[in-house]
Amino acid sequence: MIINRENWLRETIPPIVAYIALDLVLTSIFIAMSPSAVDIGAIRPVAAIPPKITELILVGLAPGLVASFAFRKIDLNLLTLSLAFVVLLDADHIPAALGFHEPIRPAHSIAFLLILLAVLTFTIKKQPEVELIAISAFLGHMAADTGEFSLLLPFSFAYSNLDPYRVPLAVGAVAFALLAGYVKYRRYKKASRLVQKGMIANENQSQASV
Repeated sequence: MIINRENWLRETIPPIVAYIALDLVLTSIFIAMSPSAVDIGAIRPVAAIPPKITELILVGLAPGLVASFAFRKIDLNLLTLSLAFVVLLDADHIPAALGFHEPIRPAHSIAFLLILLAVLTFTIKKQPEVELIAISAFLGHMAADTGEFSLLLPFSFAYSNLDPYRVPLAVGAVAFALLAGYVKYRRYKKASRLVQKGMIANENQSQASV
């Protein structure tokens, strides 16, 4: 098959639920800590939302397709996770959508990425490609995004413009996507060899008992 969807729901739903839960929790905490009066998290005009959603979908599919190239077949799990991680990073807009003042974009920070990786590492066992595709999605989203962000919160709420770093961020996104696909490919090859060895051992046992 050219499309791999093995354990699709089992391998995608838990990371996505963890992602959006962490996004909302950290958004609430970091906004409460922020001293700024600037309204960076303000919602876009309605007319600008559909083009932004289209952009997020395209950016979200890119890491999954790159990872699938390294995996040597289209991997529906990595595609789903990369798309979800890129799109859901903007869940930190929700407070502004509900009418709350939002001086920062909490999920658009290094702290969010590090805490996310820690959560995924301890909750999603034996799937290192999930953390790698999360890094790729984060870097890809930041490479495509515009505006200023408090990258170092909660230690500093100073704003940084990412425009000069778009290319390095995009290169990093591609590199981590390739690594995610390669790691999953190696994991699957190892599992296939173990299954094959088990089948051979069972066959030998059956022949010996005849």
